[in-house]
Amino acid sequence: MKYFLGITDIEQAKLRYRKLAKQLHPDGGGTSVDFQEMHAEYKEFLLRLQQNPKVINASSKGISAENELINELSKLAKILIKKQVPQNYLQQKMYKTKSTLKKTLISHVVDILNEL
Repeated sequence: MKYFLGITDIEQAKLRYRKLAKQLHPDGGGTSVDFQEMHAEYKEFLLRLQQNPKVINASSKGISAENELINELSKLAKILIKKQVPQNYLQQKMYKTKSTLKKTLISHVVDILNEL
C-alpha cells in the first residue's frame, strides 16, 4: 500500500483520497498513471476495510492518535523554547480562544514548558 498506509477507517480514507485526488489529478498537475494507481488502491482499500476491518488495523503502522498528538506537542514545545515564546503569552491565548481543542492543546504546551 503506497497511498493509504496508516489509514484505519473509511473517514480517514475519504479525506486522504480527496487530498491526493487534488494533487495527482492531471488537471491539478499530476499524471493520469499516478491518479489511476491511487484510485485503484483506494477502491481496494475500501473493499478490504469492509470485508475485514481488523486486517487494516493490524497492518497499519499502529501509531495511536494520542501518541501522535503527544509527539506533535513535544515538537511544538521545543520550537517555542528555541524562539523563547513566554508561557504567559500562551496562557493569554488560551483564555481568549473559544475552541476547546485549542485550549487543551495550549494548556498541554504550557505544562510541558513549565516542566523544563
